[in-house]
Amino acid sequence: MKKFVMTAALAAFTLAASAQSLNVSSAFQDMRKGYLNKAKAEIDAACLHESTKDDAKTWCYKALIYSQIGGDAQAKKPKYKNLAPDWAEQAYTAALECKRLDTKQEFAQQVNEVFSFVGNEYYKQASNFYTEKNYTEAQALAEKSITCFNNSGKSQFAQDAMYIAGLSSVATHDTVNVKKYFNQMIRKRTDINYVYVTLFGIYIAEKDNAQAMKIANSYEKNCKTDYRAYLLSATGYLLDKNIEKGKEKINLALEMTKDSVNVYPEVLVQAGTLLDESAGEYEAAEAKYNESLTLKPNQFAANFGLGKMLYNRAVDKTNAANAVDPFDEEKAGLYDKLNEEAKGFYGQAITYLEKAVAFIDGLTDEGAKASQRPNLVNALIALGNAYARVDKLNESNAAKARVEQLMKQ
Repeated sequence: MKKFVMTAALAAFTLAASAQSLNVSSAFQDMRKGYLNKAKAEIDAACLHESTKDDAKTWCYKALIYSQIGGDAQAKKPKYKNLAPDWAEQAYTAALECKRLDTKQEFAQQVNEVFSFVGNEYYKQASNFYTEKNYTEAQALAEKSITCFNNSGKSQFAQDAMYIAGLSSVATHDTVNVKKYFNQMIRKRTDINYVYVTLFGIYIAEKDNAQAMKIANSYEKNCKTDYRAYLLSATGYLLDKNIEKGKEKINLALEMTKDSVNVYPEVLVQAGTLLDESAGEYEAAEAKYNESLTLKPNQFAANFGLGKMLYNRAVDKTNAANAVDPFDEEKAGLYDKLNEEAKGFYGQAITYLEKAVAFIDGLTDEGAKASQRPNLVNALIALGNAYARVDKLNESNAAKARVEQLMKQ
């Protein structure tokens, strides 16, 4: 967010004294001299007086004076610290009233500066409330910031406030407003990944795949060099069972990141997950996971991804075995065959799940280890079940005991 500073220079314009009442003229002059307490009293009176309350310049002066009060309050050594704690609201409403009355736009430049200054203040307040988890106030102030910047002629600066408003809406599960603010950001060509991914997820949950794909397409259009845009498109295509188009987008993301030693292994994992969970392309997914592990053997994501895929394939085999009719002579032996295949998958899964757990256990940063706790729990649950399926009961009990301990923390 650009910092906007309000100084007396912004108000350095002159009008004929004969066109003003004494209070309006005096308020303006006192503001320029720095006598903000006197200026405030005079302009407040002018805004109530019949002869000046419907004059655009009166409200322009009020907007400028209260902005000056706000600027003074933010100084290291304010002279009028508590003169008007509500200065932002006063300047905001005065600027709106001036804009309404100023049909010839005589005061547009000055009022636009006020809107920018106050918009920045509302944004800061909204950010603070968001940090404090007061999402209702954060959204309300962010909305005022948006209004200010849209009125200032500098609407490009409204995006930061839109983001705070959108995040606040996410926190309160207000999907209507999430869509409102984040779609506005997309129309302004935001490059924030979270905006696109969040909207995409909302539309998918609402079973509006067409709108979800529009979001993914906008992401590609607005952020042509962001590989994550192509992975989001791949997700959409694979959900629509357009496997070839999904693979095409995955390959574009891989091509874009192949020279990055840090990013490429992660993209391989994401590609593996998409091919596994959304396309059922198990061999292709396994190849991606293994390539990631070749480049970066000590990691959680690829080990867990491959372990989870093998575990889920084992569960599918177990479920298929349990569905076999034991009295169907034509399927004699199928139950044993499927269970044996399941056991093989469980055994393979254990290898990778153990490595995933070992990675988290080996972290020396306690903060990083704490953030990985949900992943550790998921890996241990799968590992405990897999151990049980291959008759490693001691190991299974130990894994389940760790899960119970972690869930109590």
